[in-house]
Amino acid sequence: MTTVLERPDVVETDRTPAPPRPRGALGLRSERLLVTLGLLVVGVAHSLNLAGWPRYWDDEGTYYSQAWSVANLGALSPYTYWYDHPPAGWLQMALFTWIPDAILDGTNSSVLAGRIVMVGYTLVTALLTYLLAKRVGMARGWALAAMLLWAVNPLVLYEGRQVFLDNVALPWLIGAFLLVLSKDRHLGHHMAAGLCFGVAVLSKETTLVFLPALLVGLWQSAYRPTRPFAVMGFSAITVISGSMYLLFALIRNELFPGPDHVSVWDALAFQLGGREGSGWLLDPNGPSDGAYDSFTGWLQLDSGVLVVGGVAASLAALAVRRLRPLAIGVLIAALVALRPAGYLPQMYVVAVLPFAALVLVGLLDVAWKWLMRARSVPVRAVSGAALLLVLAAVAVPLANWRYNYAAAWTADTNDVRADALEFAEANLPRESTVVTDNAFWNDLVDAGWDSEDVLWFYKVDSDGAVTEQVGGDYTGIDYLVWSAAAAKNAGPIVVEAYEHSELLWTDGTGEAEVEVRRVRSLAEQAAIQAAEAEAERQQLEAFMAAPSAEFPELTNGQIEGIRVDRATMSVAQLADKYATAEETITAILATDD
Repeated sequence: MTTVLERPDVVETDRTPAPPRPRGALGLRSERLLVTLGLLVVGVAHSLNLAGWPRYWDDEGTYYSQAWSVANLGALSPYTYWYDHPPAGWLQMALFTWIPDAILDGTNSSVLAGRIVMVGYTLVTALLTYLLAKRVGMARGWALAAMLLWAVNPLVLYEGRQVFLDNVALPWLIGAFLLVLSKDRHLGHHMAAGLCFGVAVLSKETTLVFLPALLVGLWQSAYRPTRPFAVMGFSAITVISGSMYLLFALIRNELFPGPDHVSVWDALAFQLGGREGSGWLLDPNGPSDGAYDSFTGWLQLDSGVLVVGGVAASLAALAVRRLRPLAIGVLIAALVALRPAGYLPQMYVVAVLPFAALVLVGLLDVAWKWLMRARSVPVRAVSGAALLLVLAAVAVPLANWRYNYAAAWTADTNDVRADALEFAEANLPRESTVVTDNAFWNDLVDAGWDSEDVLWFYKVDSDGAVTEQVGGDYTGIDYLVWSAAAAKNAGPIVVEAYEHSELLWTDGTGEAEVEVRRVRSLAEQAAIQAAEAEAERQQLEAFMAAPSAEFPELTNGQIEGIRVDRATMSVAQLADKYATAEETITAILATDD
């Protein structure tokens, strides 16, 4: 017998997910609003007086001229690319040169165009800093505080505005930490972190010091059974990214030294040991413009909040697991900076500052959460008072920031350069060869000079192709736009050109002084030398014909004649020849004895 079971009625349920609770949606909207407002503050703080402060620097012009070269010449540099830095940084800048071109009217400095691009990178870095703060467990308020403590720090305003490769590398570095610490523990995220870190290193090689911190973060966050695969995936992508740079050099036959070409090997030898050291960070007797001067400059702008406070907080943060990777990154970077020898670039601090802010505010977040969990009223009171003292200690140096804000938002440190450029545009012929620092390079090219006729002073002596272009000596140079950077770092050919030039225009004092000079031709130099020789001859003749101050009855010429003739003539003979008394002759000869 077959039994047929009737299918019971199935009650259909609504599978549409319930809408989010209004409170949660409101919280997300408010968070987005607060972060947007925070980014608006950051954008305004970094954009105000962007053309006036800080003073345009030669390195800024170097990096932006290379980005211009990529966009306009299809080359990595206007000169011979010698592997001093990997090119990913200015390759990225080249992608965004259209943005400032659309904003500016063409009357501003090209370095300003690069600074506009830097503002964009700062905004991206600020957002990633906030997300990384959330990723390591900070509450929204503390995460926003960390973002702002970094972004509106006067030291960050100073360094972040300038066209530095470090600013380009920074969002890639923070992005690598974000992906390494991903809550999903996905292998793809860890491999993407390797790609981000590879791009960061290829943008600025000094970010390589953060590799141990990234590996610690990866080890902590990866799912234990697949941890080896995560490390392998991250490492493989990082190595492959770096290998692209070496492969590029290999294809160009520029990996190793050889005749008549540059090489990665030579560039590494120069960067690691060939360049002049900058001294120890804490040695006041170190070289001028060296590590100590950089450090004191950092402190002057930062008041020690992140440069000192961030490092000190990192020592304590080693005990907090979620902050440990960031703290390790800060401490390793600090140890590298404290090495007693070697070269420390002034912008080295750029990559360290956001992590210092995250660690410092992260510790406050840890202390606040512990305080909120404390059940004992006395413990809460004492801990709350201690936290307030810490906040007050942090707030005291912040009061000094207002002076730096005044300079950042009102000072015009580039007015002399603008006047020098205006004079050069109005008075120098476009077919002339002009040697200058790179802060003027793009502007002169934009003003109508051929890119091959505007020469960076450094390359005249260091790049064989440029040296050959000027004929191997100063006579191939027509004009100089002379700045403090050129005065400190110019090579022999450029110095000789300066010594054989005449001043056309000058303004400013100290580091702000700029001169426009015309280099004299060989014919002019020969005429000047002949005129100087003739003037010297006439001056000597006048002197010889003039009466002697000590023996007025004789001329200076007669006095010199007596001194010459004494070897072959007696006193009586000298007196007879020069028609003077023997006593006078004796007195003259006595002055020689």
